Amino acid sequence: MAWHVCCLQVACEVAEEMATYIREHWPVEPVQLERPGHAMVWLECYFPDAASAAQMRAEWVRAFPSIVVATRRCDARDWDQFWRLHFKPHPIGRYLYCCPEWETPPALEPERRLLKIVPGLSFGTGEHFTTRFALEMIDRLTPATGAARSLWDVGCGSGILAVAAALLGWSPIYGTDHDATCLTQSVANAALNNVGERIEWGVDDILTPATVPLARVDVVCANLFGTLLIKAASRLWDATDHYLVLSGIREQEVDTVADTFVALGAHEVVRDGDGDWAGILLRR
Repeated sequence: MAWHVCCLQVACEVAEEMATYIREHWPVEPVQLERPGHAMVWLECYFPDAASAAQMRAEWVRAFPSIVVATRRCDARDWDQFWRLHFKPHPIGRYLYCCPEWETPPALEPERRLLKIVPGLSFGTGEHFTTRFALEMIDRLTPATGAARSLWDVGCGSGILAVAAALLGWSPIYGTDHDATCLTQSVANAALNNVGERIEWGVDDILTPATVPLARVDVVCANLFGTLLIKAASRLWDATDHYLVLSGIREQEVDTVADTFVALGAHEVVRDGDGDWAGILLRR
């Protein structure tokens, strides 16, 4: 099957705000594409026919006269074959081992927990910096002995962070996302790892008053974009008793994000990045 794509080229620093604007004004969900070190980002929307893509292009040209807008044809890709070629098992931190569900994992050390993954467009592999940083912080904050920590996975997407925490013995665990369809994938991924009964899922928009009443937790994990973290800072800070794991931040935004939470009383413990993306661990 061929898809038809309408593509908008924008500067990195305004990409997330532009994506939010598009979601609010058109019934589409933009996909964000980028190249390491490149100043521009491409926001793409996919349509089953050329006429729909052309109509969207015409509307975007009128709405954004100074921005490059284009359409193109995109033939469907065999994602299953792609992941089988490119996604390989790998350890994370002291306790986790990420492995695609079709691979037979090697014999693991007694302390390691196998995190099974079915990759796809919505389920990361743990190899991208933003996800890996969050997983490494969960691994780092896992107590060697004593009481388990509680966790809230904010904007859980496919649920990989909540599932990893469950495998490491954390409890209670909450996973929320503003998109109910993400929770369907999260539930499936939790079931694959036999931790489905240990995670409470719910629909929740972090920018609105809480629709899912949660007790304060030991650790809040938010793998979101920098602008969203800033807007939701007060609610995220109020939800944690001990630590905040923030990821999904562009390198050029990390100082602003950190300063926002420090102003609320947070202390920075860890900061890391790969030149394009960054993550921060904060504590009370």
